[in-house]
Amino acid sequence: MNASADNRLRMGAALGMAGLIVLTAGGCQGGSTSGSAGSGAASTATGAKMLMGTKLNSLLLPASAMPKGFRLNADGARNTGDSVSPRSSSPVPPGKVCDMLLQTSWSQAAGIDAATFAQNDYGDSSHTNQFAQEIDTYHGDDAQKTMSGLRKAFAHCAAFTDKTNGMTAKVKLVRSALRGAGDEGVKAVATSSLWQGGLTLVGVRVGNAVITTLYSSSHQDKGAAAVKMAETLAKKVRSAS
Repeated sequence: MNASADNRLRMGAALGMAGLIVLTAGGCQGGSTSGSAGSGAASTATGAKMLMGTKLNSLLLPASAMPKGFRLNADGARNTGDSVSPRSSSPVPPGKVCDMLLQTSWSQAAGIDAATFAQNDYGDSSHTNQFAQEIDTYHGDDAQKTMSGLRKAFAHCAAFTDKTNGMTAKVKLVRSALRGAGDEGVKAVATSSLWQGGLTLVGVRVGNAVITTLYSSSHQDKGAAAVKMAETLAKKVRSAS
């Protein structure tokens, strides 16, 4: 299927398979202030260490950690470099929350803008399996608020309808707590009778950073590897903080 203009989840219309998601820009791009070039980190008003986009980018899982046949989507790799965006929020209308969960930068469903971020995604040649990863850091207690917002988004979208490229899918999303990963974690698995496989979303907070992963899989595991990958990213962020 072709990429849609609004960066939504692409479903395989012919076979009903969970398809690729086009990467959406994460964090907050506008009104940024410069951090210390080359330092990889800056301090927030509360004294917490904030990792720069360049540093966060170095923490993302490399191609060698991906399943065989997965390749980087170069157009979707982006980060905030050595800039820090001011504290801000972008509330999401209730009617658009579920739609945002079907995007690679689904952390934006919480409605809180990141101060710094890095993200990319990998997909296979068949365009039916994809892994996306993102690390965002936040001002103050916005990381905690983001996690709360993601849990609320999952609850709000326990059952919703997705209309993409002429196909209407009734989607079921099951949320569960993720124990032992970072300071707090949450997982959600989305499935539909029209999909083969499913979509697994994982959010983990480590201090003022939130790691989000997404695994769209056409297999029976429904993208379960998203959990292990998020846990690995959380450990890398913890070591760098």
